[in-house]
Amino acid sequence: MFDIIFGAAHAIYIAGALIGSVILWPDQTYPLHKAPEEREMVTVVGFHPQWYKADSKCHYSGLIVPYVRDWPETINAGRSDERVLPPDLDHTAGHAVILDTKTCPGKEDEKVFLVDAVERNFGALGGGTDFHFDDPDTIKPEYKPKWLPQVMERLQRVAERDDNAKEMVTAITQLEQKRAEQAQAATATSTEVTATTASAPIATTSIRSTARW
Repeated sequence: MFDIIFGAAHAIYIAGALIGSVILWPDQTYPLHKAPEEREMVTVVGFHPQWYKADSKCHYSGLIVPYVRDWPETINAGRSDERVLPPDLDHTAGHAVILDTKTCPGKEDEKVFLVDAVERNFGALGGGTDFHFDDPDTIKPEYKPKWLPQVMERLQRVAERDDNAKEMVTAITQLEQKRAEQAQAATATSTEVTATTASAPIATTSIRSTARW
């Protein structure tokens, strides 16, 4: 359902996108889902920019989604000391923060897709900590968060019984579809322009000599 893999469908969107992190602060302190039985749960969160930003009166909303480390982890303690830890599916490794809505006074709500994470399973998501959110569609495959596919799958499962997760799944799916359509339309236009240019006759200029010999 989610196109979270960097591919041709989004290449043109990404080429025209503003690449860079969106720095935001949590509205308050939020609890983390630390216990295994809480792993299939989500929490509604709110974030805001700093007061001096151009969009300081805007507000972002989304969800906290737990994840486990389902990938091998390489630990380097020195040149001769490298260990590879196998995936650990039994313990919560961290919590993804997914934002899907930006609300600004006097404007219609804007659908966004921004991600960051709390890469731990203790404490809380603190209100005094800044987060650097990125749009997954602007991240190359090798730099995408390793937890992203798992979190998207978990969201879809939780959406079957949680209205907040269901709304997010719907919003992100619609946004991804819109981006894919824009990319396809741009590709079609580019192809048409290229074909027209290639088939156009080469303009020639006839010059009549007026010299008298």
